[in-house]
Amino acid sequence: AEILETPKPKILKLADGNEYKLPIINLTTLANMEKTMGFGLAKLQGKMIEETAGTMRLVIYALLKETNPDISLERVGELVTFDVMKDVAQVLTQILAISI
Repeated sequence: AEILETPKPKILKLADGNEYKLPIINLTTLANMEKTMGFGLAKLQGKMIEETAGTMRLVIYALLKETNPDISLERVGELVTFDVMKDVAQVLTQILAISI
């Protein structure tokens, strides 16, 4: 990828059949996510080991909240079902890679 290439937002199709736009990952997005999650990205891996489902839901919530401000944590949990987990896992992998 070109270093000056404009990043394109990613789309995540969730259990309700709707497509949710994810924010472009930049420092502001990451800082907002940390604020929403209540802990820094450096702690993310440990949290994923300790509380996998809760942390996964929280990370996806923090991401979706950036582009869907009215979404709730509970709603995100309902929208992330096993059949959309593969796509969600790809997004989480990208965030985890940044947090190391």
